[in-house]
Amino acid sequence: MATSILTKFGQERSATDYAVMSRESMKWLKTKIDDIRNVSSIPRAVSKEAMRYDKRFMLGKMYCFFYDPKGKDDLPYYDKFPMIIALEKYNDGFLGLNIHYLPYKYRVAFLTKLMDYASLDGNNDVKRLRVSYDILNASKRFREFKPCLKRYLTSHIRSKILAIEPHEFEVASFLPIHQFKGAKPNEVWQESVDQIKGN
Repeated sequence: MATSILTKFGQERSATDYAVMSRESMKWLKTKIDDIRNVSSIPRAVSKEAMRYDKRFMLGKMYCFFYDPKGKDDLPYYDKFPMIIALEKYNDGFLGLNIHYLPYKYRVAFLTKLMDYASLDGNNDVKRLRVSYDILNASKRFREFKPCLKRYLTSHIRSKILAIEPHEFEVASFLPIHQFKGAKPNEVWQESVDQIKGN
């Protein structure tokens, strides 16, 4: 398997290192979405076209979209612009891992572990992740999945779905595009860390 920069960033890194990676991520984002001028405009830009939900939506791949959750008034907080790895598909939606719920250091460590389940093509490039809820739930090694696991209804998706290619996972994971409603990012991340550690 080709080495990933996730391995490098999975080590202890300074805030400066993460800031540099975030800048690289934003450059990548500008090549993916037209007419983006700032982070807050991402949902509006993505929602210019109707969302397409068909056979091209594949399990084990990463996607972003603008989301308006059912029963949002009863939720302590939620992410309006999830970045998910699809795990299961249903008639009315899907189950996914929203990695925005992890602080960057945990996010990188988790994605590095998931790469052990990568499906490769003839060029040894990652096609998708062959990971399931059962695999994640059966191992203490994947404790980071717990705060990320979310159920999404297609009727509550409010944008086109943006597909992120596997070779872009590491860059996309550093994009500061979470849109938490009801809590500040640091509060969300601290609660996630507490859940991972069993506090």
